[in-house]
Amino acid sequence: YRQLNVTVNGTEIVAHVAATNEQRTKGLSVKDTLAENEAMLFVFDTAQEHSFWMKDMKFPIDIIWLGSDKTVVHIEHNLQPCSFGAFCPTYKPDNKNALYVLETVAGFTEKHDIVEGARVEFQLNS
Repeated sequence: YRQLNVTVNGTEIVAHVAATNEQRTKGLSVKDTLAENEAMLFVFDTAQEHSFWMKDMKFPIDIIWLGSDKTVVHIEHNLQPCSFGAFCPTYKPDNKNALYVLETVAGFTEKHDIVEGARVEFQLNS
């Protein structure tokens, strides 16, 4: 995963970029922990209601959906990993399209007062 600096409400974090189908499918399940200043940024080809689940995750996270203008359109807080063999719910924004999704350590959005409408800054260079 390549890395990218992302600024959310004045807080800079380092995001691992998941830009391929394989990277997006694995997501953060490849990591055992996530530091306060780390995240994963999912980059999609089209804006839509991208859904996520907590399958194979090892720690809780916050998920932040961003529109094509990099504005927060939806947030799910403190999502817990799915128990092995248990039903694994999916999460997505209702009637809101997202082009990017940012996964952070659980509690990040609350700690940094991130709400819908907040702007996230990053530069995607090809």
